[in-house]
Amino acid sequence: MSYLDRKNILSEGFFDSLKKFFNRPKLSKQEKKMMKDPKVKDAVKRFNDAHDNLQNNLKELRKKYGFDK
Repeated sequence: MSYLDRKNILSEGFFDSLKKFFNRPKLSKQEKKMMKDPKVKDAVKRFNDAHDNLQNNLKELRKKYGFDK
């Protein structure tokens, strides 16, 4: 974000939410029902956090050993 004034913040937030709406995963009825369970939500969140952490570590290691250009 280059310049943050009230108009930019509102418009970028709107477009981000619109993009999220169209990029949602397609879930079946059973998956939607399952995702309402707090234990499942927590497990999915922990999995995504671990995945992000792994990707960041791999990126750093690739850069360290010269695999990334």
